[in-house]
Amino acid sequence: MSEQLILREAIPTDAAKLLNFLKCASQQSNFIKHDSLTGITTQMEEESIDEIYDSAEDELIVAVFDNDIIGFCRLEKSADGIAEFGVVVDSDFWNNGIASYLTEEALNWANDSSLNKLTLEVYKNNSAAIHIYEKYGFVTESETDETIIMFKVV
Repeated sequence: MSEQLILREAIPTDAAKLLNFLKCASQQSNFIKHDSLTGITTQMEEESIDEIYDSAEDELIVAVFDNDIIGFCRLEKSADGIAEFGVVVDSDFWNNGIASYLTEEALNWANDSSLNKLTLEVYKNNSAAIHIYEKYGFVTESETDETIIMFKVV
């Protein structure tokens, strides 16, 4: 049996696996806030994924390997024509191009949508993420003490 990476749009039945992935990923680095997962049930996540699936300006793409979610990227509408972008990959799969694949998928989706700008906030000490975002044309808009706010016109 050959193992293969699959990138696809998330569906409600991914909820339990996605929550498990997020809980694991939040323990792997300090780039994800663990508190944001407190109290989220599988049913709540299913409903959220269903809303995203039906939205024209929101998207959630998962990276699946050996039937497990090992990464995802999210485009979440923040204002008319603007979405916030984020990508997370399991640390066991870092440096395999998965974040780049997910970013490319998200950008392709955004280019076919009504969105015209993507924004993100990244920790200054997350050099790997900053490198990927710059590679795909994100530029610095502003900075805080700990983070860089970036954007890309699509």
